[in-house]
Amino acid sequence: MSAPPAEAALIDDEPGHEDEPRRAMDPWLFFAAVALSAMGLVMVFSASSWLGFQVHRNWQYFLLRQAGFAGVGLLMLLVISRFDYRLLRRFAPHLMFAALALLVCVLFVGQEINGARRWMRFGPLGIQPSEIAKVTLAIFLAATLARQGERVRMFRTGFLPVMTVATITMLLVLFEKDLGTTILLGALTLVMLFVAGTRASYVLAAVMIAAPLVWYQIVGVEFRRGRLEEFLSGDSYQVQQALIAVGSGGSFGLGLGNGRQKLGFLPENHTDFVLATVGEELGFAGILLVMGLMGLLVWRGFMIARAADDRFGCYLATGISALFGLQALVNMAVVLEVIPAKGITLPFLSYGGSSLLAGLAAVGILLSISRAGDPWRWSDQRSRGRRPRNRKPEPKPE
Repeated sequence: MSAPPAEAALIDDEPGHEDEPRRAMDPWLFFAAVALSAMGLVMVFSASSWLGFQVHRNWQYFLLRQAGFAGVGLLMLLVISRFDYRLLRRFAPHLMFAALALLVCVLFVGQEINGARRWMRFGPLGIQPSEIAKVTLAIFLAATLARQGERVRMFRTGFLPVMTVATITMLLVLFEKDLGTTILLGALTLVMLFVAGTRASYVLAAVMIAAPLVWYQIVGVEFRRGRLEEFLSGDSYQVQQALIAVGSGGSFGLGLGNGRQKLGFLPENHTDFVLATVGEELGFAGILLVMGLMGLLVWRGFMIARAADDRFGCYLATGISALFGLQALVNMAVVLEVIPAKGITLPFLSYGGSSLLAGLAAVGILLSISRAGDPWRWSDQRSRGRRPRNRKPEPKPE
């Protein structure tokens, strides 16, 4: 007896396809992630050595911590890449619930730094739940959109449930006074909805509703309004110091370790503004190298999405790749004074355990998807955009 169409679609995507060959993981994606992480270790050490000695009496304080996170993250990447990514679809609701629980907990028991509660401390270690929520939301959205199929074009049963969960997540992050990550989560949601085939009018309506709310959060909150005024007047001290660092580096930089802005002039030069240190010490060539590696990682991610065997893999790879690309663009735009300052890290390069671990885990998921599909075999004859040729057919729900 054959299964009903809706059930057949779910069974078709369930993990455990032992008869399907597993290919080697995408080598260029792996190379880009490892190269960026290694470069991040070098730049974190160079940018933070003076601060580490001043605060902790240890030149290598931040390097040792970041190296530990990188080691654990690389192990996570390798382990996750060996698992069938379709297991994530089964546990997506549980992962989303856990991420939301962490976002709620941090509001009450989180450590307050500069008036914001974004971190939870566990002895010498700390986690930033919003970094976990980024990847978890991508997993949940991919699972939900894959299950909905053609229903994603309907407002009540497709668009509304997805936006409800995404909005709850964004509000919790906004309560942490993290508008940058809130906007990033919103952009991720709309990108994945669009790729899944939702009506463009729904996406446009969501943007039109969100725009005045975001504007109010900027002009109605004193410290954000101050950032905007500094950006418009060109008086932002932090950004000006970042531009001085990039400008003094010239084409090939002052040499690794020879930067001067890290000597207390540029705040957060090892976290949000690590790209300025890259520009100062490695020059414009170093910035191009970072952009090239990041572009390679995002490009391979989208190719993996295009070649994925099922909708879940396609949507998940698209979401993760878009997340990396958007976050990197925002960070670079802030450092180069294209947009007002935001507390957004540069993936793999900025100091921070939660960001690095979440990023490497996400790359592990991409590698797992690449092992099920074949991102090197594609051509212009493949379906343009949303449904790769080798993806299993999924019947429309009745």
